[in-house]
Order: sequence, then C-alpha cells, then structure tokens
Amino acid sequence: MLYVSKNDLNIIKNEVIKSYPSECCGLLVGRNAAEKKVVEIYPVQNKNTERTHDRYEISGKDFMRVDRSASKKGLQIIGIYHSHPDHPAVPSAFDKENAWSSYSYMIISVEKREDIEFRSWVFNEERKLFIEEKINCIE
Repeated sequence: MLYVSKNDLNIIKNEVIKSYPSECCGLLVGRNAAEKKVVEIYPVQNKNTERTHDRYEISGKDFMRVDRSASKKGLQIIGIYHSHPDHPAVPSAFDKENAWSSYSYMIISVEKREDIEFRSWVFNEERKLFIEEKINCIE
C-alpha cells in the first residue's frame, strides 16, 4: 500500500494537466517501511525531448539532488510518478524495461486534460511483472 496526502495528489494532478499532452514525471520521497508513505514529492523536468507524448526520463543530476535532499532528512526515494497522456494508467513495455524493483511507480492517466486516474505499481523482479499496489489518500 502507498500512502499519499490529498495535497500531494492535487499537486501532481495540476502538473499532469499543465504538462498535457506531454508526459510529466517526478520522484516520491518518504519512508519505505512495511507500508510506504510519501512525505514529499519532487516534480522534475522530463529530459526526453524526442518522445514527450509517450516517454519520460529523469536526469541523473535530478535523481542525485533529490536523493541527497531526502537523505539529509532521514528519508529516501521510494518511487517515481509519471503521466500517460491519453493512455491507461498501466505500465507500458518501456516502463517494464526500465523498472527497478521495490520502487512504487505511480502512473497517472489523463484524457483530454479532464479524466484523471491515479494507479500505482511495484515491479516484481522474480516474476518480471508489475503488481498493482493500492493508493491510500490521507489527509
């Protein structure tokens, strides 16, 4: 289960709408205990400039910056979020090829800047597939 505040979901939602029809992306920072809790979100620039409609890329520089900031607070990167403009909130083949086990992959489907769906997935390395994890919105 992935716990995320309503405020953080709203920030991500606004970013998804603003970025449409391109994919947006960011990092989820928190505590990776038995139940993962997002404490902070870090929107980052999509570095994939050739296929922004169906690909995202997070720079190593952004990743390291966020990781250092999280570590100073006793937190860690626990996942990645990205949008799927005009596509379902399910992992693509590209997502599967680039997935790291133990991370949460929050995928946000956005249709015509209006219909938005949040789903989250964890990649099971052994079975080579994504398993959906429930998102629990907390106040």
